[in-house]
Amino acid sequence: MAKVTKAPEGAVKVRVLVGCTLGHCDDVVEVAADDLPGLAGVVDADPAAVAYAESIKKA
Repeated sequence: MAKVTKAPEGAVKVRVLVGCTLGHCDDVVEVAADDLPGLAGVVDADPAAVAYAESIKKA
């Protein structure tokens, strides 16, 4: 897995798919866009996935 750095400019909101150092399943976090290829299967950057995760956290 790619090392994830603190996401400054160019940060992308993602839905965490599996519990890991980024957070728990369905958490929404920000990662650097450059880190996304190494996080395939761990996070989902699709805006619909992020919106879903945010909606269930409010419920």
